[in-house]
Parts: sequence; C-alpha cells; structure tokens
Amino acid sequence: MDYNYEELIEDLTRGREIEFIYNNEHYYIGCGTGKFMFWKFYDCTSEIIGENVEDLLQKVKLDGKSIMDVWGLIKIDTVF
Repeated sequence: MDYNYEELIEDLTRGREIEFIYNNEHYYIGCGTGKFMFWKFYDCTSEIIGENVEDLLQKVKLDGKSIMDVWGLIKIDTVF
C-alpha cells in the first residue's frame, strides 16, 4: 500500500484506525472510544494514550525512535 506519513496524520485526525507492521510486530494506532491510542498486538502493557494526534505521536517510540523516523520501515496493514 502506497501510504505516506502525512496521510497517517490526516487519517488519525479524522478518527480512522491504522494497523501496521514494524520489525515483524503488529501495531495499532487510532482513535477508539474518543481517545487516541497506540499498542502492540498481544501486549497489554504497551498501550499509550494521547490527548490528541500530536501528543500521541510524540509519546510513541519504536526502538527509541518516532514513527516518523522509522516510517520507511513500516508496512501499513489496514486502514479503517
């Protein structure tokens, strides 16, 4: 799927949810129940909640780096 970082931000702002793969692990990021959330599948301790899109994206780190910094290594699985 040809999908860029700016589209990710737009979709999150609109309340969409995205599942992606990074380093052979599956992740979720989106707006559920009115909160912006991120988590690694099958890891209940990985949940991060943000006040808004910007806050969430600042908090999320993959191998110590932001999603933007590792964007080229992310494979989008589903956007809904």
